Amino acid sequence: MNGVDPLNAAATVPDVTVFFRRWRAWSDAVRAQPHQRDLQYGASADETLDLFVPRRGAPLVVFFHGGYWRRLHKDDMTYVAGGLEPHGVAVAVVNYGLAPALPLETIVAQARASVAWLRRHAAGYGADATRIVVAGHSAGGHLAAMCAVDAPVTALASLSGLHDLREVARSFANEWLALDDARAAALSPTLLAPAAPCVVRAWSGERETAAFHAQGRNFATAWRARGCDAEYAEGPGDNHFTICDRLRDSDDPLVVQIAALAG
Repeated sequence: MNGVDPLNAAATVPDVTVFFRRWRAWSDAVRAQPHQRDLQYGASADETLDLFVPRRGAPLVVFFHGGYWRRLHKDDMTYVAGGLEPHGVAVAVVNYGLAPALPLETIVAQARASVAWLRRHAAGYGADATRIVVAGHSAGGHLAAMCAVDAPVTALASLSGLHDLREVARSFANEWLALDDARAAALSPTLLAPAAPCVVRAWSGERETAAFHAQGRNFATAWRARGCDAEYAEGPGDNHFTICDRLRDSDDPLVVQIAALAG
């Protein structure tokens, strides 16, 4: 990697903002469709979510955006609902506060609060709150896994997720996370047990760094040992960002697999 931090995904592409702009444009189009927007699940202005329910009784996928816990917003990733809704799946796209203004423990607590809120309230909007899949990309994969540690879920889908934060604490991201060894270990899903065994699917892009491959592979191995039906796979030809592009297409095999976890 010629001295580039192997967990610095943005450094592996010429211009990461190309992806961010594309995701935002796709999301703007999806948000123009009828849905429940900016539902408040917590006290702060950052604690909101958008909820799409295509039919009454639809199973629910709760999606957390990436951005290394320091950037992006739910409004950048709403497009994932457009890929999943045609499968009859309800989708909640969650916003949360960011580092360094918030410590990672608080961000995790917000993610968990969003899932708890949906358990209490999603049925009122027509979704089936007894069938919840937590999902996320990159830092969002970490938050999804921490939610599965907190309370039972049907399944977990992690795309390029960061699950062993001991490695993150040795990376460029610690400039804003400021993790010590003890906090990093306590916030590492790979070292923790799920609240109950669940189906786990972890992916990374074939063209991602070996460090990201290890994050997904080791997480799946650890949770398989803890009783989960856990598998790891690599998206052919994908990098850290194109794997997320795929979530827009309802016919993409990755979207079909995530929908099947909910169904």
